Amino acid sequence: MNFTKWSAVASAILAAVAFTACDDSSSASSDDNKTSYDCSVTDGVKVVYPAGGESFKMGDTITVVYGSDVQGSGYHFYFKTSEDAEPRDMLDGSAGPETPDGKTCYEQKVALTEDFLPDDVEFPIEKAVIRVAPYEKTSKGANSGSFKVSE
Repeated sequence: MNFTKWSAVASAILAAVAFTACDDSSSASSDDNKTSYDCSVTDGVKVVYPAGGESFKMGDTITVVYGSDVQGSGYHFYFKTSEDAEPRDMLDGSAGPETPDGKTCYEQKVALTEDFLPDDVEFPIEKAVIRVAPYEKTSKGANSGSFKVSE
């Protein structure tokens, strides 16, 4: 490949990366920061994303990043309109690893839908959290940082 063609290909790749980096959608993905999370945990669950302070819209998909060492049958992913609110299942059944190692970051995509919202919810939800809890040992679960949800 001559220099001119190589330069054109490199420019196109850089433009695509720059365009992706500037995307202002509110959907969240942890792909760019996977290696920067510390998911180390002993005797429980640690939710590292959402970390807190994010803003999402109904319909967005969030990639929850968490670590755990609790062995069992997977995890519940709950949405809560505040830390003290009633948890609402975001998935049908359990998800995630059955034999986590307490060091690895695991990811689970969840969608913000009205299916699991309480009937009396008012927008914006200022301090929503996602709780990740082992299916068989729910007391070992942990909440994400709080985030905002708008319609």
